[in-house]
Amino acid sequence: MKSGEFFGFYSIMEKFASIVGPLIFAFAGIALGSSRPAILSLILLFLLGGYLLSRVDIAEGQRVAREEDSEHGIDSH
Repeated sequence: MKSGEFFGFYSIMEKFASIVGPLIFAFAGIALGSSRPAILSLILLFLLGGYLLSRVDIAEGQRVAREEDSEHGIDSH
């Protein structure tokens, strides 16, 4: 169950990112008059994403997902 929720969330965030990234790039390009600051704004997004990913406790997430799946009788590897 939790693994399904994760992949659903991942799918929605992928769609969200495909809209937000170009919008930020276009807004920064128009507001600042150059594509260089727009590229820097996207680099900042990647850095923020990397920081957030570094804070994720993968082992804890896997443990919680396994517990949830075992409660619902789902075999997860």
